[in-house]
Amino acid sequence: MRTIILSYDYEIFFGDKSGTIEKTLIVPTNFLLNKMDELEIKGNFFIDYLMLKYLRKVDTERTNRDIQLIETQIKDIVRRGHRIELHLHPHWIDAQYNGDGTWNFQNYTHYALSSLGESVVINMFKEGTAYLNNLAQEVEPGYTICAFRAGGWAIQPFHKIKKGFLEANIKIDSSISYGAYGKNQYSYFDFLDAPNKVMYRFEDDVCNEVADGRFCEIPISSFHRTIFYRIIDKVHRILSKRLSPIADGSHRRQDLKYVKRKNNIAMMTLSKISPISVILSSLLSKKEMLVFIDHPKDFTFSSLCSIRFLSYFFNTTTYYNECQSVSYTHLTLP
Repeated sequence: MRTIILSYDYEIFFGDKSGTIEKTLIVPTNFLLNKMDELEIKGNFFIDYLMLKYLRKVDTERTNRDIQLIETQIKDIVRRGHRIELHLHPHWIDAQYNGDGTWNFQNYTHYALSSLGESVVINMFKEGTAYLNNLAQEVEPGYTICAFRAGGWAIQPFHKIKKGFLEANIKIDSSISYGAYGKNQYSYFDFLDAPNKVMYRFEDDVCNEVADGRFCEIPISSFHRTIFYRIIDKVHRILSKRLSPIADGSHRRQDLKYVKRKNNIAMMTLSKISPISVILSSLLSKKEMLVFIDHPKDFTFSSLCSIRFLSYFFNTTTYYNECQSVSYTHLTLP
């Protein structure tokens, strides 16, 4: 059987409605964890550390309760045999708490890590890995964060955040997706020239393979989302309510001018497309390993069907386990 990595960015919405911690994160993540337990498969959760940092800074009864809910769930994720890894959304620096469990993210000045000074970035990496390691080690002694995903896939230019990887002992990145391109007034990602591989090593540029590079890139899988897939998803959305999200936030932002190259390339995901599209795009792919990206905040009940179907055809693995393969033992993961 071929292999898949199920990866989830664990964060709230950054649109006009942030959503609440309980309905946007806790409830949907529990649905996912219970289904994974039932199917005996493993997931990978990229935890937005800055969310936790700034919740703690507000220090109200509501935010302290939210922190407790999140930390309890993170430890439960590890206890159930899944992986947590590091995720950073630096626009939390400019976030304002609304006082009711929701946040105002109208200021996107620091959306990309590259907008910050090197010392600030290094501290974010070091603080984030230490925080998550401490939580995980309460459940699994010796646990060490080894992978990273940039918020908004804004991993470029990598040389500006490379020292953060080195200081935090991050060995694996999973921010890129072959053929994907996007740009707005605050950040960009351009993976049009990335290697079309399951895994490769790099040093100063995530899109440039280097034979003896110190870091490992495991890209998010992509596929050509042709009109055929779009029709399937639209019909499914009309006929079934299982593609309706259950969270109480929104991606929509009135001020965001987003440009995306129309090359029909889409990242492989679970919640926003029909199970038929998920299975067809997976089975038609010739790659020996596929990486799916999703978010608990985007959870729909159709994604549980997709996970079940995928479990029939694929084995699941984690970033940590995959980079322990023979050809990558020189990465010396902790």
